[in-house]
Amino acid sequence: MLYEEKMALSATFCAVLLWAELLYMSGFHAYRNLFVSGENVEIPEDLSVGSTVVQLRDFLNASVGSAEESNGTLWSANITTGDNSGRFEVCVKDLTLIVAATLDYKLHSWYNLTMELTNTRYKNVSYVTCTLFIVVLEVPGYPPFYNKRCETPVLPHRKRGGNYTLFTSDDGFYASINGERAASYNDYFQYSLPRKYASNFVLKGDCSGRFVGSARDFGTISDEALISAVLQGPHQQGRIELKCQDQELKSKGNITFLDIFLDDDLPQWVLDSQFQKEEGARFFFLLDLKTIWSTSSFWIRCGGMVHLLSGGTILFEWTFHYNVTGCPEGRYGLYCDKDCVCKNGARCHGFNGACECRPGWRGRACDVSWPEVVIVETPGDSVVKYIGTNLTLTCLALHIHVANMTLDYQTGKRHNDTKVKKEGAVQNSSIIFQPILESANGRYSCMVQAEDGQLFNATFVLNATECRPNYHGEVCSQVCDCQYGGTCDRWEGCLCPPGRHGDRCEYICSPGTFGLNCSMSCSCQNNATCDPVNGSCICAEGQSGEFCQNVSIPHQNQVVAVVLASVIPAIAIICCIMTGILVKRSSRRPRTPEQPTVDSEMTLVIETLSSWEVEKEDIRFEHMIGEGEFGHVVRGRLRVPEGYEVLVAAKSIRSDRITASAVRDFRREMSILTRIHEDKEGHPNVVKLYGVVTKSEPQYILVEYASNEDLRRYLWSLREQYKTTGNSKLLDRLGFAADVANGLSELTRLKIVHRDIAARNVVISDRKVAKIADFGLARDVYVSSAYERTNQGGEEELLPLKWMAVESLRDGVYTCESDVWSYGVLLWEIASFGEEPRYPGGPMNPDVCTLLELLKKGVRLQQPENCSLLVYRIIRSCWIVDPLKRPTPDELLQKIEQLGPQRHAVHLVNHSIR
Repeated sequence: MLYEEKMALSATFCAVLLWAELLYMSGFHAYRNLFVSGENVEIPEDLSVGSTVVQLRDFLNASVGSAEESNGTLWSANITTGDNSGRFEVCVKDLTLIVAATLDYKLHSWYNLTMELTNTRYKNVSYVTCTLFIVVLEVPGYPPFYNKRCETPVLPHRKRGGNYTLFTSDDGFYASINGERAASYNDYFQYSLPRKYASNFVLKGDCSGRFVGSARDFGTISDEALISAVLQGPHQQGRIELKCQDQELKSKGNITFLDIFLDDDLPQWVLDSQFQKEEGARFFFLLDLKTIWSTSSFWIRCGGMVHLLSGGTILFEWTFHYNVTGCPEGRYGLYCDKDCVCKNGARCHGFNGACECRPGWRGRACDVSWPEVVIVETPGDSVVKYIGTNLTLTCLALHIHVANMTLDYQTGKRHNDTKVKKEGAVQNSSIIFQPILESANGRYSCMVQAEDGQLFNATFVLNATECRPNYHGEVCSQVCDCQYGGTCDRWEGCLCPPGRHGDRCEYICSPGTFGLNCSMSCSCQNNATCDPVNGSCICAEGQSGEFCQNVSIPHQNQVVAVVLASVIPAIAIICCIMTGILVKRSSRRPRTPEQPTVDSEMTLVIETLSSWEVEKEDIRFEHMIGEGEFGHVVRGRLRVPEGYEVLVAAKSIRSDRITASAVRDFRREMSILTRIHEDKEGHPNVVKLYGVVTKSEPQYILVEYASNEDLRRYLWSLREQYKTTGNSKLLDRLGFAADVANGLSELTRLKIVHRDIAARNVVISDRKVAKIADFGLARDVYVSSAYERTNQGGEEELLPLKWMAVESLRDGVYTCESDVWSYGVLLWEIASFGEEPRYPGGPMNPDVCTLLELLKKGVRLQQPENCSLLVYRIIRSCWIVDPLKRPTPDELLQKIEQLGPQRHAVHLVNHSIR
């Protein structure tokens, strides 16, 4: 595109050049230097490389005449100052100033160029110096945003010219009428319409996608002819709308068929965009999808009611099932037909070609050198640093002329003891840990002073507190190799399961002992043996009683029968009385339809567990990852039917602390997880169930292992990073809030009440996806100050008071709405980097009565520091006293998604993203 109409400098330019020509014609042949100053030139930042900014030859023709080219005149030009990054260049062939590299408004919003034009004619030389002020205009949505949530794979060792698509499908798609499959089709993206309008597929940085296809007629294809006939029917009036949903029945967009001769109401997003359209097109196909994640296969069903010409009505549906496969290196787009502009090792996003720059580079194409200091970890960039492993921290000064580099670090418990390592004028320096010791934990800073006096710095916090799996000892150098379900403890080595002992748990308990590490003594009498796991006495023939203390005497059988005959009626009467009392108590205690009884849960468990049963021999236990008052969690490897192993967290009840409430919660978690996983797939934001072990002791619940621990601890690590680097990881944190809301929506759909929605009960997967966990054992495994001991109906219980809704505290009522209240506290935790909630005017850990009084007075958790008002309003909406006026999980998810990835940095907290 040409911008000469904006060139107010043309008159001045032409006048000066004409004056120079007149001097020449009059016989003045002396060497001349002329200077021309122009006005502003405005260009958009998304102007493509090679586009013309200024046409210099037009000025020359206007001033000295077009015939000069044939008279021996030779013009040349070059840029002398104002463009250090090489964004522009002069094309000598036709004397035009063009864009030579991608622009970026945020990096450089203006350029003050000085160009030197040289004219030679009859051995006379004239120099014309021209200044040009170029203003770069910001373009909304540019440069494209790199979103890791829909990051696509890069196909290695694939040829760029091959026939690839970003999405592929083995199943293709199929059409259904009234729920019955009517027709099946091949991969949709291989059809002629989408291929013809490939440029109309727009995949955006918010992980959404849009497509517009148009045609003058549908030809002779029967299905398309049917659609055409239906569109022209009196009921449709030229429009068919199909709403799209995923497997969790979440709205994912819509598909629209339009006959614009009958209905020309095209959506605004179609009118505002430069989509390719067929000349004289009558029929339009519009696809508008949101949240196309690349972490798993993409399943979607689009459907709606359609009126037939005969007068009937049918439910018409299209079902698609695709996998995100990615493009070869250097390509992006639906058909992998677009060239990436990313340079200097930057990764190219398969959706929109956005670039993820490596340290030291910025700009749309990561081709603008950027002076900065970074600390690089070798090996890897894992979240967990283990004691006993090797680590190298390297400080790199990128694109800096270093005058001095200094490393300082504060380690151990005495943080006022700072060690300094001066390196001088070097570009990099390393600190090597071989291996990492606990005493090395602390803050490592690298400060660089450039030759021009500018200062740069970077900081890394080392917090290694755990041994790598299967190792123990002071420096974590000793191998555990525990057997039979033993777990590896940092200091003790193998912690053997009940009934086992030895360095590797290879020995069974000796007679008379049982329990963990065989540390408990049996109480069995009359030489009876005891179970090595739980200590229960195994009575021989003729022995009875809990401790086998009773020995049967044959001639006394008749006396025993007489005694039992007289006692049993009395016992029956007492049981009836106790049953009546329990029924009355249960009738007084409010219960909601969403809260299943223990009996109903147990019945469901019995009916569904058989298909989830796992053989204990298929589990290879490793080390303990969580232990509390009533239970523990062990990391293990489960061999699945497909033949490979998956990491799991195996949850069980401690054999020495088996109580009715612990068993109830354990069964409740089994019940809930099997309900969520009725289709075996589960939900992406609920921890995945792999199976259960119920036919042997101890019993286990096997769920997916989360490598990044729980959300609360993850937020703590982000808080430390923010203190040192200023990077608050806002995209991650708001994404976690959306993930939990999505998972909570699924629980609401299934009428499941969690009762303990909190950051400590949300785990983070290795792909940084938040998943709701702990549906029964949360209070037993992770006992902390977050839980208060209360006495409910004579039974001691641990309750998360500061996360509980008013009605739960007052009446013991737990509903899906009370889970929303708890979600508000979780969102508060996310905004505050995982701080412990504290109500103003109350103690850190109030009891039930104190907290109820505060809430009745309208006291709520205060707005966290730097949390925006918009986010705090979402939080406060969860704490409305009337449960029916609180937002639903779907509404919360919509509010959070409306913040958007670009507004995210503005609304979650008022920090800048570096």
